[in-house]
Amino acid sequence: MSENLGPILREPPVAHAAHDWDERTRRLRYIYNGRAVLSMVVPGGQEVGFRHTSDGDLQGLPFVQQLYFMVDQPLRVEVAFHLGDDAINMRPRRAGREQAIRAQLGRPVTFGVAGLYDILQDLLLEWHGRNWEWIGERLEPHPDGGLVARLSVELGPKPWFVNFKPHYYRAHLGYAYHKPCSWRPNPKPVSGWCSWEAYRRDVTERNVQDAAEFFGKALRPYGMEYIQLDDGFEKMPMPFHANDIPKSWLETNAQFPGGHAGVVQKVRQAGMEPGVWTSCGLVNEAVAQAQPDILVKDDAGRPLKGDWIGYILDCLPATLAKHVLPCYRGLKEAGYTYFKTDTLRHLLYDALEKAANLGLLSNDDVRKRFRAYMAAARKGIGRKSYFLGSWGVLSEAVGMIDACRISMDANPTWAGMRMQLVESARWIHTQRILFTNDPDHICVRAKLAWARSVASVVSLTGGLFMLSDPLAAYDADRLAMLRKCLPPLAAQAGETGPLDATYAAFTWTKLHGFAVPRENVVQAQDVELDDALNMAGEYESMNDDHPLSSLWSVHLDCGGRNWHVAVRVATVPLKACTVRLENLGLDGAGRYHVFDFWAEKYLGCVSGGLDCGTLELGDCQVLALVKAADRPQLIASSRHVSMDAVSVRSHEWKDNTLTLRLACVPGTAETYFFHLPESFAAPKFAVQGASAEIVIDGEIAAVMVHAKRKNCVLTLAFQDKTTAFTTEVSEGTGPEKNSNSNETAKKIESRSAKANRRRNGMDEG
Repeated sequence: MSENLGPILREPPVAHAAHDWDERTRRLRYIYNGRAVLSMVVPGGQEVGFRHTSDGDLQGLPFVQQLYFMVDQPLRVEVAFHLGDDAINMRPRRAGREQAIRAQLGRPVTFGVAGLYDILQDLLLEWHGRNWEWIGERLEPHPDGGLVARLSVELGPKPWFVNFKPHYYRAHLGYAYHKPCSWRPNPKPVSGWCSWEAYRRDVTERNVQDAAEFFGKALRPYGMEYIQLDDGFEKMPMPFHANDIPKSWLETNAQFPGGHAGVVQKVRQAGMEPGVWTSCGLVNEAVAQAQPDILVKDDAGRPLKGDWIGYILDCLPATLAKHVLPCYRGLKEAGYTYFKTDTLRHLLYDALEKAANLGLLSNDDVRKRFRAYMAAARKGIGRKSYFLGSWGVLSEAVGMIDACRISMDANPTWAGMRMQLVESARWIHTQRILFTNDPDHICVRAKLAWARSVASVVSLTGGLFMLSDPLAAYDADRLAMLRKCLPPLAAQAGETGPLDATYAAFTWTKLHGFAVPRENVVQAQDVELDDALNMAGEYESMNDDHPLSSLWSVHLDCGGRNWHVAVRVATVPLKACTVRLENLGLDGAGRYHVFDFWAEKYLGCVSGGLDCGTLELGDCQVLALVKAADRPQLIASSRHVSMDAVSVRSHEWKDNTLTLRLACVPGTAETYFFHLPESFAAPKFAVQGASAEIVIDGEIAAVMVHAKRKNCVLTLAFQDKTTAFTTEVSEGTGPEKNSNSNETAKKIESRSAKANRRRNGMDEG
């Protein structure tokens, strides 16, 4: 029977879900925006207690409707939620104490996560009150369009209730400009290199060319895309041409003799995409004499000035049409496809709001003019260009930008890198809902363990993955680490709720921020433990096994697999502990294979809890957890920190044969780890587009794939142990034996690492 029950409006209404009870079929539905958003059939003859339509409204604006369901005698009921094409399982609150911060890729449903969020409709549903469990592992397509999620709930004399919250981010969380029915940010994963913390204003055209050529060879095959020119190309003071702001941005200084055309050409020749930085600042004193009519003035007619931005553009239509739109249009026509606009917070807070504080503009004027500036920039670069707003989370920019910088300037100190980890935790609820979170550039010249922690978290949670170091910083170890974190995932929020402001933001500025001259890059430096702990401050969970920002869970459903990655990161030193599986969003009664990615080690099969060791400040541990089955399973790979949402394009088990279709980097070798139950013997295997070798060690089979083409196929045929094993390998070798699983991993991993170093010119011979 069709579940489409009326027109599906592009902008969902702020209205209750209307009930529909069919006494004959005993089917209860609640209908919202043309769909049976909730439906159930209640078996037996018991009277069903439920809320009628508007008697369940708890609040008008922001709107909350509460539905309840009761029967006299306990019984199990299947409930179906029918939502739009872009719905996800969402924890309807932020992580509690000892709970992992949650992110996700695909459409998995997660143990104990009692919420659904329909992104396009901005609709949150959450339920409470009775025992329940998911039916299936993911949201599935519905025959009438959209997605359906199914669960089983135990109804009884105490209510099971569902809270229905339309316009959730827009009204409940206060992001007033969030209107996904009209505009969605570009969700693609983004990675690249930015010149700022590598060279600051000393950057040259040659620096950019060298970076493009270096990364085009070293990291482009692994998914890196952009080379972004930052501050330093423009003539100073800006705008250099006081009468022509666009010309000031479209010209370059002597450090860039080829102009923007030269930059774009050299970046593209290296196989990368060009990006560029701009700013809202008007620091040239001459602009006040040349064009006073475009500036905000005080009561005496004198142009106002604001901190960090200089003179204040009035942001009126005529001004924007003459000075902002042509600037961005010109840079787009020059060939840039990635745009970073800086000092936006200063345009809003230190400029337009300063005028409001003086009574020169109303609050509405401030928002309208700021939005008008953003709209002019977006119109200039076009819808298809990637747009990063920098810096600070400005709700007023929602609906205009693809990414938002959520932290201050990062750098290779512990203070700067801890800030990236903590702010990524604070803003996880916005990830690919409002925009992609940008924790600012990753500086790998810091301690390798720190860089690995930041890169792992940013990659797995789907943040903007931009590097910023001089090229000499990218030694063999750091490049090897980065390759395992590229590309970042297109992961999105897995939990929601109000902004958590119970801990300090940007504490590094007190210690390091403005003591560094703007012309100089920040040097890598170590930190004393006392300084690190003082920086962290005091907060409610500080003495827990996993204080705030130190435990993450990423739930993945792609390529025919459903698995989980847990991340422990020592934003403060972590003690040995047992992590309850429920705190990771896993069934504590289930059994899970565990593989430590960075240690390259199988840790066995666990249930109930996961025993974890100590971690020193800045270290991290990345663990794959795969629900155990009574057949061979892929449990991890060496290719990507997600183990593996990047290279495993499809995964199929049929007739005792496991087939993996792989996206590979030709000329490199990666290892795939499989668990073999006792009832299965070592597999026969075949590969297409590659050669392979296998090492069997007890219950672990490690298969190293030497890729010859971008697309490869690995097939493993398994048989009963009583059947003799015969090696039949296409372009591969037979099984080797080894007595220690950790040694097995190290042996085959060392081979793949050596092969990859040779490919990239880091070894001789």
